[in-house]
Amino acid sequence: MTPRFPFTILVTIACAGLLAAQGSFASTQAPASAKASVGDTADKPDTYRDVYQGWKWWHVYCYRCHGVDALGTTTAPNLTDPMEKFTRAEFLRIVRTGKPNTAMQSWSKLLDDKQIGQVYIYVRARAERVLPPGRPDEIGPNGGEWVPPAGWPNR
Repeated sequence: MTPRFPFTILVTIACAGLLAAQGSFASTQAPASAKASVGDTADKPDTYRDVYQGWKWWHVYCYRCHGVDALGTTTAPNLTDPMEKFTRAEFLRIVRTGKPNTAMQSWSKLLDDKQIGQVYIYVRARAERVLPPGRPDEIGPNGGEWVPPAGWPNR
């Protein structure tokens, strides 16, 4: 007769495996010679590509605590609150190093500065209401180009 593991141990082992796989997947990069796939944002302006990539990183790492559209939860603050605007430097520092005595951990082992900057652009787009709620379309709203307001963002 084989021993039975409690369900929570199996779930913990499965989650650890998924996180390890996710971390190694996130750290890999496609070779420079890889062709862009349909719907890839490689041909889009940098701002839109950064917003879309930021959403992807947000959806993988941040939404569980800060909510799907960065509106906050009981665990983490609303990052779209106009009273709580962070500069790019502050945002990068907090995400890189975490915040002591809070649930905000350091993400520097999973996200590099470019990826954290993309998350910042995505959060800014939500906070400044230049991006509608929900999942951004890979190729722009309604299948067309996403054109941010003139001068946005002023990085």
